[in-house]
Amino acid sequence: MKEKRLTNYDYKVVNLMEMEQFDYDFVKNVNPKSEIPVVKIGDKIVPDSSTIIQTLEDTFKEGYPNLTPSDKGHHFEQLYNSLEIRTLTFGAMHNVELTTNREIPDEPRLNYLTKIATKRPAILKAQAEAHPDVAEIYNEKLQQTVNFKVDKARLECELVKLEVILEETEQHLLQMDEKSWLCGNNITLADIYLALLMRRLVYVGLAYRYWGNGKRPNLSAYYQRWSEKKSFKEVFYPTSA
Repeated sequence: MKEKRLTNYDYKVVNLMEMEQFDYDFVKNVNPKSEIPVVKIGDKIVPDSSTIIQTLEDTFKEGYPNLTPSDKGHHFEQLYNSLEIRTLTFGAMHNVELTTNREIPDEPRLNYLTKIATKRPAILKAQAEAHPDVAEIYNEKLQQTVNFKVDKARLECELVKLEVILEETEQHLLQMDEKSWLCGNNITLADIYLALLMRRLVYVGLAYRYWGNGKRPNLSAYYQRWSEKKSFKEVFYPTSA
């Protein structure tokens, strides 16, 4: 939204640590999937990050920056969207021996994992009993919670896949001007997807293995350019923006 230069909107913080995404009003009136992010455009509710990004691009055209990428940019979009972000995120949180310099502190990380294992099922059961009109939604989410397990072999497969994707990105950036984005002089949706991915990897401690200690210098410089942008700081480091 920052790169699209949208300014006339309100936002609400949903506290995942307190499981606020399972509040009845949120599930009933905002997002039945009980997930964030989600946006409301007019009367339309739009969930899921990639859907939101594309919907904003399709909705706000005249008078707003065009972020639609070239064919090559679309190729990178598809690569980044093919990754299992949930597996990478929770896999890294469970297997800290695979991480380096993670930003998420140990206490919040352990508290969140404990809440997922204990508090979340209890909340979902209670909400299903208290709100029979949406009990099916809560029960489905409960089953997903109970059945979800971070398989280390699956995580390692995603780490290998990520290695291949980021190496292709590095080789592409190598051919570009040192101050270029993925598709040239202007930021596109492909850059936004990559920025979100790289920021997630930094947070959970997987960044160093992919562009740390001199590895993939073009990718490292690319992320540095993002981190210096006002829009990036306002979203991820609002207190220092």
